[in-house]
Amino acid sequence: MTSDAHETRALDPVGADRAFLGWPMVGLAFLAQFVATGVTFAAIGNFILPVSEEFGVAQTTIGIAPGLAIGMMGLMGVFVGRWLDRGLARRLMSAGVVLTGVGLLGLSQAATITQAALCWILLVCTGGALFGALPSMTLVANWFERRRGLALGVAVAGATLASWAGPAAAQLIMDLHDWRTAVASLGALTLAMAPIFGLFVIGRPEEVGQRPDGLGVEQESAADATSEALVDELPPREAGELLRDPQLYLVAVGFGLVLTSPIVLVGLLVPFGKTLGFSQQEATFFFLAMMPFSLAGKILIGGLADVAPLKPSIALVVIVNLLVWGLLSLEPGYAIFVATGALYGVGIGGAAPLQGVLMGRCFGRLNFGKASGLGGILAIPLLVAAQIGSQLMLGASGSYGATFAVQAGLLVLGGAMLALVRIPAARA
Repeated sequence: MTSDAHETRALDPVGADRAFLGWPMVGLAFLAQFVATGVTFAAIGNFILPVSEEFGVAQTTIGIAPGLAIGMMGLMGVFVGRWLDRGLARRLMSAGVVLTGVGLLGLSQAATITQAALCWILLVCTGGALFGALPSMTLVANWFERRRGLALGVAVAGATLASWAGPAAAQLIMDLHDWRTAVASLGALTLAMAPIFGLFVIGRPEEVGQRPDGLGVEQESAADATSEALVDELPPREAGELLRDPQLYLVAVGFGLVLTSPIVLVGLLVPFGKTLGFSQQEATFFFLAMMPFSLAGKILIGGLADVAPLKPSIALVVIVNLLVWGLLSLEPGYAIFVATGALYGVGIGGAAPLQGVLMGRCFGRLNFGKASGLGGILAIPLLVAAQIGSQLMLGASGSYGATFAVQAGLLVLGGAMLALVRIPAARA
């Protein structure tokens, strides 16, 4: 299940004398999340109008780009997860950065909407799948066991920062030049990252003679002697075996239902704020209030998952997100509206590291990539259906309250499924 390069490097004893390289890997995962999110999701909204005008197509046609990206990354996840578990993180992430950068450069030169779509789907989205969320989270999960929640929280914070930096950078360049220059600039920036991933990514600590969390052999043996069930001793499993495991469905679908909240909220929040009498700029301040609390939620709740029982942390995330939908359904004044954005940041910020910790605890390091990739196939249809369904329900009923109530129901269902997961004991 490992590549020849992996096996050769694992015999190298020199790495045992180095400083622990896990935290530099977290830094690389942070960078991957930042770049991948910034160029594949965060800045899309800035380009919808100018691209639709350039090619003479409806804005809604360009607006499906995020859905295409989610779908492509989900489909690729099955293969990417398997390759990651074979020790190919460096090759995958390097290739992904190159594909994404070349795709953006090609997109900036597209003469027709068909050419633009091909560059987006075949190059940008495929590349993003090779170096974005799944590879970066698998990289971190391979280097950490005891501090996996904190490490994942730091890594996924890159995506949160990109949700602000990506649109800001794209708009600044467009204001000075045009959309093509902005896309080309993002492509050049992405390509410039390729040597970093090609030179420094190390898929697993064993490749350089180290162990997860920086433990030495003696420390790990002592920890093993006091642990009833060592999750990361679980043997490699084939995809078919994982698909027959009910645990995979509970984790993937449960978190998929919880993570419908941000997908739905992004499409509803600003129009809803305008119905409350706020300007578009005032409504978008909800997301500005969210950002620092989302960063804090990722790190604090991720860290909490390393030292406290996992299910109470998951329940906290579900409850906080339920409060968000409940407060919004009350049609609050502006102060409460903005405060709800901060609350939402805490709730949704903690979800991503908890998902990674739970996946690692249930399936172990050797299966993290495959299990996460297969879980994405199960969860992505839920995300797409929730996004489309919320818009259809709003159009049919004209009521935000009914849409909010359905979303709260999805959260309750997701939380109930996660409560049924049998979580193996962590290392002592």
